[in-house]
Amino acid sequence: MPEDLAATPLPKHLLTVDEPITSGTSTPIANAAVVSSPSRAHQFGTNPPLLYSHLHLNPLHQFHTWFKDTRLPASSAPETCTLATVSMPAGRPSARIVYLKELDERGWVVYSNWGSRAGKGGQVFGNDRDGDGEAMSLFDGSDPQLKEGNKWAALTFHWQSVERQVRIEGLIEPLSKEESETYWRVRERGSQIGAWASQQSKRLWSNDQPGAEEGDDGRSVLENRVKEMEARFADVKEIPLPPFWGGVRLVPESVEFWQGRKSRLHDRFRYVRQHSADESDGNEKTFKWKVERLSP
Repeated sequence: MPEDLAATPLPKHLLTVDEPITSGTSTPIANAAVVSSPSRAHQFGTNPPLLYSHLHLNPLHQFHTWFKDTRLPASSAPETCTLATVSMPAGRPSARIVYLKELDERGWVVYSNWGSRAGKGGQVFGNDRDGDGEAMSLFDGSDPQLKEGNKWAALTFHWQSVERQVRIEGLIEPLSKEESETYWRVRERGSQIGAWASQQSKRLWSNDQPGAEEGDDGRSVLENRVKEMEARFADVKEIPLPPFWGGVRLVPESVEFWQGRKSRLHDRFRYVRQHSADESDGNEKTFKWKVERLSP
């Protein structure tokens, strides 16, 4: 840390909180400036009542209806969602923004670099016992740790412009290599190089490592990896799919549709999957759903 920065004392309000700041509203706040934020004064009410009779019997079809709502502009990126996973046995959750790429008859599909077992790949497909963060293979069925992770995950979509939210909870399953390759082929070459170069969630640099070069915070390590991959694939017309990169499908166990209403008396409907012997073939069309209205 530069000496002039290290010698600069922190403002008093960053050192201690002498008196908590709260508002007179029902929602406590941490900063008085937030009181004037339009979002705090927002009152829901642009939607008509949501009734059970309005819903599709299948939550995937209902999601498709909402996703295609003409009031959702493309500029709002409605495909943006939050994927939450939990590591085992610690039970520590983590969440990140991803993009919905496909919706099929079994669930919601996202693609990502599942990288080392130190990242989300480790949470879903198995912890890295050795702690070395080496890349795993998403498609190698012989890897026993692929079956040891916590497959439970949640996906949340929030569309503020139409005052709607969808929450999905279920089990993650990897797509086949062939399915992932289909999408991989349409990605731009730079993104393909980046996927090979990035050992996702592996530490590049730390401020406590001995001999850390002044002014280099580890970005050069990543950039050098990119150069290595560019050289490696310079004469390759079609860059192959990395074993650690691909798609996963969240197969739903429950799906909740939330719609804002006046006075915070929101409409909430939850679909809960009912398991039975006739779904053993894995066909979504045999899935049965119980629908519940929830209190807001």
